[in-house]
Amino acid sequence: MTITLFATGTGGGTAPVDYLTASEVLAYDENRNLIRDDTGQALTKICDPLPEVLQGNPDQTRDLIDASPHKWSYTAGVISFAESKNPSPDAQQEAIELFEALAIAGLDRDQYDCLWVRHTHEGNVELHFCTPRLELSTGNALNIAPPGHESAFFSLRDLMNKTHGWADPLDPDRAREVRATIEAPTRAQGREELHDWILDQISVGIITDRVQAFSVPLMPRLKMEK
Repeated sequence: MTITLFATGTGGGTAPVDYLTASEVLAYDENRNLIRDDTGQALTKICDPLPEVLQGNPDQTRDLIDASPHKWSYTAGVISFAESKNPSPDAQQEAIELFEALAIAGLDRDQYDCLWVRHTHEGNVELHFCTPRLELSTGNALNIAPPGHESAFFSLRDLMNKTHGWADPLDPDRAREVRATIEAPTRAQGREELHDWILDQISVGIITDRVQAFSVPLMPRLKMEK
């Protein structure tokens, strides 16, 4: 199991919430290369199974992000499990609750909003989350990933892996099996590739205007033994 927080977090709520809940996504091959038809048009596929909302309300999360007065308006990430693992619903819920207890310590449930959506269409369990960077009773900024947060989340990851016997992604024996692939513009190595990626997103309707083009999250897709 791994815990990843994405580097994005500015802009409106449509892009991050749609990423979590979309039934149709861009199609990639086993090497995470975008699949195109004979004309170069990016292909899409229907998520099977469809994303499943576990906690929260997508419309509420989107509206709260849109209403945020702060430059950094949301935090998103994923708790991801290996394809060879099949964590029980109870274990998945435990991971969600422990993550929130650590990331949003000291706040009552009505003081924050966090949307959790389960993805299984890539063959493994991924618990995606998106939380507006707002403390709801005051409107103050809420940053669940302040500088130095990595060590705390690494400790939670290690605790969960040891408790449930899940593989440690840092085990040297598994180093060859770890492959972090970035989906979206960070996959591009130059301006032309980035331009092509944006055109692909526009062609399938994921990006519809200039503002959205700069708010679509650079979502990592981790393929590794967790």
